Amino acid sequence: MVRPRSREALKRREPRREPYDRVLIVCEGSKTEPNYLRELIAHHQLSSANVQITGDGGSAPHSVVEYALELFKKDPDYNRVFCVFDRDGHTTFDAAVQRVRDSALVRREGRRKLGAARFEAITSVPCFEYWILLHFQYSTADMPRFADVEPRLRVVPALSNYNKGVQGLYAQTHAHLQDALERADRANRAAHDAATNNPTTKMPDLIRYLLQLAENKVR
Repeated sequence: MVRPRSREALKRREPRREPYDRVLIVCEGSKTEPNYLRELIAHHQLSSANVQITGDGGSAPHSVVEYALELFKKDPDYNRVFCVFDRDGHTTFDAAVQRVRDSALVRREGRRKLGAARFEAITSVPCFEYWILLHFQYSTADMPRFADVEPRLRVVPALSNYNKGVQGLYAQTHAHLQDALERADRANRAAHDAATNNPTTKMPDLIRYLLQLAENKVR
């Protein structure tokens, strides 16, 4: 007869909080973005007790931001809170970005204030897939929606079968991560100079922060 595992044994198997930042990431997508980011933190051995990722924020930018605020209110001990969402065809994109800018988050332990928590919108225009495309090619072509990016992804041999919710995306693209970061920086500068935001992505801000956490934890 197999004995049920003790409460102590179950507790030992739970992720342990490590002595670095506690982070909340709320994604617009329920699969693609959360899968990619969970694969990233697993690859770099960041604790899921420190970096919590959810795709339960809904499909509209404003609902992602409001859900992030709701989660922080329930558990106000995060050092940083990120909202990951796309421009695509969403009508609440601009309002959601402004809501993040206008919201000041204060970390608390009980009634004791611990200082400010950073609240950031990680936006991609037109969509998250533009960030993935930059791993393989540089492009500043105007792309209003996901439907304009998807065909470009499919001509990349490694992503010829790309679909929403794909598993293993970080592993497929990791070898080209530095190229993607550099291309994104270049594309973002080009967009700024042209007074546009299409295409742009702030994914490098989030990726570099997570990589810095991973680097610092082993020192």
